Amino acid sequence: MRITIDEVEIPASGSSAVFDAVQEVANTLEAEIWSTDDFAMTSAMTLPEYRDQRFQRRVLLAAAIDGRVVGRGWLGYGTEADAVTASLDVGVLPEARRRGIGTALLLELERRALAAGRPTVTAFTQHAVDDIPADEPLLGASVGERAIPANAAASRFMLDRGYALAQVERTNRCDLASMLGELPDIVATSTARAGHLYRLVHWVDRTPDELLGSLATAREHMATDIPAADLELDPEVWTPERVRAREAQLAASGDHAIVVAAVHRDSGAVAGYSELVLGEGKEHAEQWDTLVLADHRGHGLGLWMKAANLLALADQAPERSRIYTWNADENEHMLAINDRLGFRIIGYSGEWQRRLPRSD
Repeated sequence: MRITIDEVEIPASGSSAVFDAVQEVANTLEAEIWSTDDFAMTSAMTLPEYRDQRFQRRVLLAAAIDGRVVGRGWLGYGTEADAVTASLDVGVLPEARRRGIGTALLLELERRALAAGRPTVTAFTQHAVDDIPADEPLLGASVGERAIPANAAASRFMLDRGYALAQVERTNRCDLASMLGELPDIVATSTARAGHLYRLVHWVDRTPDELLGSLATAREHMATDIPAADLELDPEVWTPERVRAREAQLAASGDHAIVVAAVHRDSGAVAGYSELVLGEGKEHAEQWDTLVLADHRGHGLGLWMKAANLLALADQAPERSRIYTWNADENEHMLAINDRLGFRIIGYSGEWQRRLPRSD
C-alpha cells in the first residue's frame, strides 16, 4: 500500500481527473454528515475560487492510496500584508480512515500556513443534530451553548492535535412555503418602522455602480463586526475591484446572488445588506452575508432585508424551496430574526483554532 499526498494542480481551463476525484471526495463527506446532496458541488462550481487568487490564496491537496484519491485538504488565507490567520479543512473517506492520512494532510497544511506567515489556523467540524446522542458530553466556546459532541471522531481529531474550540455555529434551514404567507406583513411592518430613513434596493449578481464603494466598506465590516467568540480574525480589505472580482467568480461558478441593501436616504450609502446565493442546478438557496453597520442598528433593518429578500427569492426562483444559513451561536439577535422567519436548527459547526509553534 502506497500513500501519497500531493498538491492539486489547478487547470487553467476545464477540469482534471485529479480535481474531479477530490471534488467527489468532498461531496461524499458532506453527504455523510447531512444525509443530502444539497451541498454537493461540481468541479466547475469550485474551480473559480482557486483560479483567481488576487485576494484569497487557496491550496488544494489530494491524498491517495495506490493512486486512488481517498482524502482531500484545503488551505485558504487572505493576501493582506498584516494577516496572521488561515483556514483549513481535511477529510478522508470512511474506508481509508485510521491510517494516518488525515493527520498527514493536516500537518502539511499547517506547514504551508506557517511558511506563508499565517501561524493561527482555524479548522471546522460539522455535526447534524440527529446524530448527536442525547447523553453525549458537549463542548462549547466561552460564549454560546455547549453543542459540539465531545466524543465525535471529528472533535477528538481536533482535540488530539492541539486545537481549541473557539466558536460554535448553528446550521439552520427554512422551508420557504411555510413562511410565504407571513413575509408580506413582516416587510410592511418593517417599512413603516424604518422606511422614512432607509430604502431597500434589490439587485441580482451585479452591484449597482452607485453603491459599489459603500458596499465594499460594508463587506470590510462583515469581517470584523460579526460575533467571533474566541476566534482570532484578520481584518479584510475590500475595494470596488474586489467586489467585482467576487461577482465574476460567482458567475464563473454558475451561481447567482440575489442581494438587497438598506440604503440610507440622507447619505445614499449602504447601511446594511443581505445576500442569497443560488448554486447552479440546485433546489435550495444559501443565506450568506447579512450585516447592518453599527451606526444604523436599532431600526429593524436585518429583519426587513432578510424578509424582503426571501420574497424576492420566491418570486424569481420559486423552485428554491429550502434556504440554509449559518450563524454564530452567541449571535442572539440574528438567531431571533431567523426564528421569526421560520428557520430551524439542523446542526452545529465547530470552529477550532490553534496557534502553531514555529519550527525555528
